[in-house]
Amino acid sequence: MASAKNFILIAAVMLLSLCSVHAEAASFSRIVSLYPGHTDNIIALGGASRLAAISENEEDSTLPKLPRLPLKTGAEAVMALKPDLVLVRDLVSKQNPNLSKVLERAGIKVIVLNTPSWDEFDSYLRTLSAFIGVNPDEASAKLSKQRKLLAMSAAKHKSKKRPSVLVEATSKELHTCAPDSWAARLIELCGGINAASGAKPLRKGSAIAPWGLERTLKSAGKLDIYLVQNGPMNTAAISEVSKRPWYPAIKNVKTAVIPEYYLSRPSLSSLEKGGRELIKIFYGE
Repeated sequence: MASAKNFILIAAVMLLSLCSVHAEAASFSRIVSLYPGHTDNIIALGGASRLAAISENEEDSTLPKLPRLPLKTGAEAVMALKPDLVLVRDLVSKQNPNLSKVLERAGIKVIVLNTPSWDEFDSYLRTLSAFIGVNPDEASAKLSKQRKLLAMSAAKHKSKKRPSVLVEATSKELHTCAPDSWAARLIELCGGINAASGAKPLRKGSAIAPWGLERTLKSAGKLDIYLVQNGPMNTAAISEVSKRPWYPAIKNVKTAVIPEYYLSRPSLSSLEKGGRELIKIFYGE
């Protein structure tokens, strides 16, 4: 009798587990995305029609007719849109800690998807694709194709010297990109060499790393490109860079600006656009 009860209990637990997995993998028709990276990838995977609202931090050209919500949006504003899924990342959860609790009490599914690393991106896309009813294998195929196309474009210039590239991630204290960050991996895929490969991340998992003026000037003679990442973290433009007191030390180095979301945002669209822009900067086409 005890054995039979144990069997029934185990079967019940397995059934509940399967139901939970199925619910997590179910597709949703009204999604509020509070992180631009999630939005970019949903659009790239063909799920734009499932978006009910997006973050106010999106580019102006991204689905301009949709409502835009701030990072610290109230639960009432979200519930008014009648979503069946709210997608956030850990930063949103930390800065708006009560949002998930209130929404989930109201029966609205909230899923936290953290910003994926280069190596985690395939798994991230497969998870995201299930939420919008796309075959995960198709998502993986899109990623593989895009990376191959960029590698092939870079390979066309294999007879030329690979440029040594130093990224200015933030002008304050001259932070650069961490060696294993999305930006560093994209630069490598497109044929560049990260001049700050020895930099240590600001903290474990951080995409930026301290570099400093002294090391920047010390490496100036070996640099081919000084790449300024322009965006919320760094508003510097070439005109501002050229006015810095130490700029004469790198005046013979090619200075270029690239949008932050092109270089550092893990998304299929940024991979394509950022990759094309890097190859143009590196090789002039």
